[in-house]
Amino acid sequence: MAEDCRGDIGRTNLIINYLPQNMTQDELRSLFSSIGEVESAKLIRDKVAGHSLGYGFVNYVTAKDAERAINTLNGLRLQSKTIKVSYARPSSEVIKDANLYISGLPRTMTQKDVEDMFSRFGRIINSGVLVDQTTGSPRWASIT
Repeated sequence: MAEDCRGDIGRTNLIINYLPQNMTQDELRSLFSSIGEVESAKLIRDKVAGHSLGYGFVNYVTAKDAERAINTLNGLRLQSKTIKVSYARPSSEVIKDANLYISGLPRTMTQKDVEDMFSRFGRIINSGVLVDQTTGSPRWASIT
């Protein structure tokens, strides 16, 4: 039974983690295009410094190609990194506009501190603190 998988965004959108720092968006698209037709590819970069944050998103035209990409490319070694390919979590209408990014954090700020600070405004679904690998200081946090 053939089925049209177009428009099934939850099963066509992939998140790719642990990408090499020097990988370009074109290289990301090219790698995943070897599996099937890519609708979009986005390498996530630091908004200020412009360097890669080591992850990106690839959206396929069909769910079949997305599944094949996971089965084929997950665990692939690129330079000194082993990439992780998985389905991206679809955004929910309820939390669609509820992402908060915080920068300028004090050096001592922890994920628990961030959660404690913002929990009075509502239920926290997800949180994270990105730490500078060189200094160990928090760079920014995100709250959903």
